[in-house]
Amino acid sequence: MATSSALAGDKTIHAPDERASTFTAIQSSSNLSTLKASSTMANSNEVHGTSSELLFPKIGMAFKSEEDAYEFYNEYAGKIGFSIRKSHSKLRPDKSVYQKHIVCSNEGERGTHSKHDTLKQNAATRSSCDARIQFSITREGVWTVQKVVLEHNHYLASPDKRHMLRSQRRFVESDKLVIGHMREAGLKPAQVFKFFKQWYGGPQHVPFLRVDSNNYIGRERKKYLDVNDAQTMLEFLKNKQLEDPSFVYAIQLDEQDCRIANFFWADGQSIMDYACFGDALSFDTTFQTNKFEMPFAPLLGTNHHKQTILFGAALLFDETTDSFIWLFNTFLTAMSGKRPVTIFTDQCAAMAKAIDKVFPGTKHRLCLWHIYQNAAKHLSHVISNHPRFLADFKRVVYLENSVAYFEKKWQELLITYDLVENSWIQTLYGLREKWAAVYRNDSFSADMTSTQRSEGMNNVFKKQFRKKLCLSELVVEYEKCAASLRENELDADFKSRKSKLVPFVRNLPMLKTTAESYTRRIYTDFEEEFKQQHLVKCEIVSTVGTVRTYKVMAMQFEDDALVTFNHENVTISCSCRKYESKGLLCKHALRVFNINEVITLPSQYILHRWT
Repeated sequence: MATSSALAGDKTIHAPDERASTFTAIQSSSNLSTLKASSTMANSNEVHGTSSELLFPKIGMAFKSEEDAYEFYNEYAGKIGFSIRKSHSKLRPDKSVYQKHIVCSNEGERGTHSKHDTLKQNAATRSSCDARIQFSITREGVWTVQKVVLEHNHYLASPDKRHMLRSQRRFVESDKLVIGHMREAGLKPAQVFKFFKQWYGGPQHVPFLRVDSNNYIGRERKKYLDVNDAQTMLEFLKNKQLEDPSFVYAIQLDEQDCRIANFFWADGQSIMDYACFGDALSFDTTFQTNKFEMPFAPLLGTNHHKQTILFGAALLFDETTDSFIWLFNTFLTAMSGKRPVTIFTDQCAAMAKAIDKVFPGTKHRLCLWHIYQNAAKHLSHVISNHPRFLADFKRVVYLENSVAYFEKKWQELLITYDLVENSWIQTLYGLREKWAAVYRNDSFSADMTSTQRSEGMNNVFKKQFRKKLCLSELVVEYEKCAASLRENELDADFKSRKSKLVPFVRNLPMLKTTAESYTRRIYTDFEEEFKQQHLVKCEIVSTVGTVRTYKVMAMQFEDDALVTFNHENVTISCSCRKYESKGLLCKHALRVFNINEVITLPSQYILHRWT
């Protein structure tokens, strides 16, 4: 306990004359009954004025209301260093109050539990302190001080701790509103209180403590209590359908106890987005963001600005093949039976079986971000001893030249870092057709092979989703994420329509056409590829009728490609298959167009999803 605290009753607290003449006097109610409502009122200026002079409670003081009486005594208590609480009342036959006690919070003694013994008791806060103020209340509502006891039998709070006293702490509605908005914005409880410390100019000026803020936040969350969580969520979902008739959700119940096992939902905007951009899908179950530790599984895609979009989300009871089959079938139904061309997932055998069953024609690819994370886990000894390993590993993963070239470089990597016998590497190699770039180009991926998308969304969900969210809260937080992503898309749409990027060669027809057709983000990628054509050379290999075949070679790297061009119908294809996988023509094809004087990009090569 701080040595600066003063023991209650110490004469340094009160003026001796006031104590002797007024505060120790005990007057009977009969002596005070002659006080009339016309007694001098303690006005708000006296009680709450700016003067630092302490106003002591005196017998005969009168107040217009219970609130004024309480505030006066509480202000006095705050300046002295103790906390108060309302105590017992006496009622007239008509149930109106004629007497009220407001006491020191240390009044009385701690009671014992009526039903059981408490194993561990909290620290004692009651000390049978007699300090109090007693009011008589007229039928007109005038509160008059009838009795005062000032002496305390416990230490009083020192000035630097008086703001911590319970009766000195309070929440006003404006603070509650601010806390609500801050929580909706995703701020953590500690960040909320830090804001108030800065706002009020220091913790001693904040009218509540960190624990009060946390308790208030906790009380607000109790609207999502465990026992009512499923019902609350169902009511929320029904309201969502009233707002958005296209909103869909599906719940699978456990057969034994009828609790929620698996849960999927998607709003109308997600369904429309999937209709436009559902050719490539990313599915990730690595987020555990709820108090039930159920895997949270968002279904992601990419829009015409290469921004992440959400097609829906699910909560799964477990990561078994049956759960995944239920989810994929439910998703397929919600999306009118449209299957993705390519789906990216983490390395999960149960998920792979479900994809083969529900999406038989879909290409299954492994997300490179998860592969790199697993590499860091399983090959940590290699990474710590060889700082260059990860860079070399990624370089081989992204090789697109040919299968033979990939195999050659892969073996060189294993020999260099002594990984020929490593079991994790062997397992990964067995799945190479699902992750190696040289195998991935046989299906459209919307350029989702980059690890940045998964890593970025992982960070977004970790930041937005506080731990131990219940079902209803998680759906609400998911909606906020979706709304934020859609705001980004609207912003990019506005910029693309308001102004077009200026080509680096302004009057070149091919660049001018594509700048007008593509979104700004896609045109930037196309222009970069267009520039790269000047770093390759090509030679004709064969001519059969209207079809010419070219060998296109990089000037510095082993990056050969075969390009077939039909000059009659202006169709072109390249062995690198960039157009087939990403929807943009490669530098090899653009080089062949150039030497054949094709100055405008044929419309069939401007993919609609990128416009």
